Formats: sequence, structure tokens, C-alpha cells
Amino acid sequence: MAMNAIIPVGLLVLLILGGSPIAFALLISGMVGIYMTVGTGPLIGVIQNSPYEHVASFTLTTLPMFILMAEFLTAGRFTRDIFEAGDRWLRHIKGGMSMAAVAGGVLLAAVCGSSSAAAGTLASAAYPEMKRLGYAPSFATASIAIVGTLAIMIPPSIAFVFYGILTEVSIGKLFLAGIIPGLLTGFSYLLVIVLTVRFKKDAAPERLPKLPMKERVKGLTTIWPILIFFIFMFAGLYSGAVTATEIGAVGAFLALAFAFIMRRLTMDGFKQALMNSTRNSVMIFTIIIGAGIFGLFLTLTGLTQGLMTMVQVAEINRWAILIMVVLLWVVLGFFLEQFAIQVLTVPVAVPLLMQLGFDPVWIGVLLVKAGEIGVVTPPMGLNVFVVSSVSKVPVGTIFRGIWPFVLAEVVTLSLIIAFPSLSLWLAQYAP
Repeated sequence: MAMNAIIPVGLLVLLILGGSPIAFALLISGMVGIYMTVGTGPLIGVIQNSPYEHVASFTLTTLPMFILMAEFLTAGRFTRDIFEAGDRWLRHIKGGMSMAAVAGGVLLAAVCGSSSAAAGTLASAAYPEMKRLGYAPSFATASIAIVGTLAIMIPPSIAFVFYGILTEVSIGKLFLAGIIPGLLTGFSYLLVIVLTVRFKKDAAPERLPKLPMKERVKGLTTIWPILIFFIFMFAGLYSGAVTATEIGAVGAFLALAFAFIMRRLTMDGFKQALMNSTRNSVMIFTIIIGAGIFGLFLTLTGLTQGLMTMVQVAEINRWAILIMVVLLWVVLGFFLEQFAIQVLTVPVAVPLLMQLGFDPVWIGVLLVKAGEIGVVTPPMGLNVFVVSSVSKVPVGTIFRGIWPFVLAEVVTLSLIIAFPSLSLWLAQYAP
């Protein structure tokens, strides 16, 4: 039985290292594992039924709707308005444009949910002006790339939705649990910016002239659709008017309606939003199918239960196990994207940690937080590659500027581990 587990897991690692898409790596290794464990007949039955069973779920409709919502907001250029409004208020502070990107990133995260979409939007809106004013390319692009990570922590987060579906944990609780850690993360970015521009004089230009109050207030008038959108989303979800499954569809409809009413959505933009959301949704659903088959293989081998028993017998301190799991998530984030990490580790890690007495909502926050670090660190660094493609700044240049922000991420992650109430205090008020 041990060999039946080792060979498919080894095959999975080889396929991933060889560049195979994670969905197909999971599918192939899972099929090999099932064949080695129970034979050809059961494998054929799994192939016939498992793909449909794993995706034919009303709950899963949440994912494509959240993705579509983010695409409509981006196509309607609402995300650019957020940054420009922040810049009007902060431009007279040294490094103010980077701070405006952080402020814009917090608001953008509250209506977007997609890290790469947030990073790409901020890069197109902020970097040309930052370059013109004389910001160091490494500092400017790094601050944009890191701010994009807020979209997977501050609700509504696609990563939380995916985790909630995999674990059957309340998505409403997960959303509330991400608010304080997300705001704390944003504050840590601001602190890094302040320290960087103070001790590295060439990172940012000197202060720009302070705009009159009338001009600053005028900038706020452009973000009213985002504020209304945010209020509608949270009021609808936490009043019980709509469920966590339905809120994605409501958000997508509101985003489309605002973009259409304000005449910001062209036909080409509409088609592109549909294409992008379809492509990303298919990718996620394929991963779910592959993960389902691989998870069935793990169940048949008894690997998950065996691991739990081994931990109990060894009597390892539960906090040591938690830290090891979190470190594993961080390391996996160097190579894999958030969804892949979840489908690979959640079936084993979450039941284990829950058995040790840890709250599944808090575990979800730690998992997503670890994923934040992964999207800006080499060699994967998805946000870095997105910002590089938009700004035309070399990837290596961005990575050189990212490390102070990564340190801030590690400190914030440590605080969330040390003080679980940072995540769980608000979550207790979820309906």
C-alpha cells in the first residue's frame, strides 16, 4: 500500500517540475494511483462519473461569477479611478504615489477578488505616471506587485471562496475573517514605503505640490460607483438577502450594470471580459476535477488517516505541526499558484489541523496569507510577471525591490499565527 502511494505522488511531483499544467498532473497521477490501488474496473468507473460529480455543484457557480465580476470592473475602468483618487490626496507626501497604490489596492481588493487582475490594473494606471515623476523602477513596480496581493485576502476573495467550497466552511465567516489581516497587511506596506523613501533617497522623487481641497474632493466623486458596489455586496451578504453562493452573481450583475449605465464598457471590452472569465473558470474547474480524482486516490490508500495517526503517536507539539504546514504552504507558493496549493494540501492538512484543535476559518486565513507571499516571490511570482508584462520593467528588477515587502508579509503572518483573534473576532459575527 505504501508503494501504491509513493509512486503516484512521485509522478505528480515530476509532472509539476516538468511544467505540466497542475490540473493534468493531478489527473494523471490520480488515475495511476487508483489503477495501482484497486485496478482497471474501478478506475473506469471513476473516469466516467467523477468529473461530473465534482463540478456539478450549485455552490461552484460562485467561482465563475466572482471572476466575471472582477473582469467587468476592470473593463469598466473603475479600478483606475480608485488609484487616481488616492493620488490626489497623497501626492504631496514623498512616496505618496506608492501609498496611493496601497490605498487603491485596499479598495480594489474589496470589489475585485483577483490578485493578478488587481496587479495588472494598478500597473497600467500607476506605473507610467510614477516613471514620469522619477520613481525608481524597482521600488515602483515592487510596490504595485505587492499591493495586488491584497485582493486574495480582503473580501470578496476568490481564494476564500475556493477554500470554503473545498472544506465546507462558511464563506461569510471567511470573508469577515480576512478583513483585519488584510488591513494590517496594507498598513505594513505603508510602513515599508515610508521607511524605504526615508533611507533610500533615490527611491521616490521629492514631494509634489499639494492640491487644493476642492481638487482632492473632486477626485472622490469618481469612486462613488465602487462605494455603492461595496455597500450593496456586504449589505446583501450579511443581511441574509442573498447567500454566499449568490453574491458572486449579484456582484457580476452590478458591475455590468454600472459599466453599462456609465458608458464605460465597449463591445470589445465586454467580449474580452467574457473570454477572460471563461478561460480562468475552465482552468479552475479542470483543477477541481483533477484534484477530485487525486483526492479519491489518497482516500483509497488511507494516506490521510495514516498521517493523522502517525502525528498522534509521535506526540509532536500541535503548534510545531501548524508552523511546519504553514512553511510548506509558503514554499509551495514559490512554485504553484493559490488554487493548486489548496487542492494539493487542503484534503490532508486541514483535517489534520482541525483534529489538533485549530479553527478551520483561521486555518483558511493562514493558507491564503501564505499564498500572498508566493505570488510575489521567485520563481513563480505571478504578480511580478503580470506587472512586468504591463510596465515592461524586467522581472529581475522587480524582484530586487520586492524583498522588504516580503519581510513585512512574514511579520504580518507571524502576528496572525500568534494572535488568532485578529482573524476570528469579526468572523464570529457572520450570520
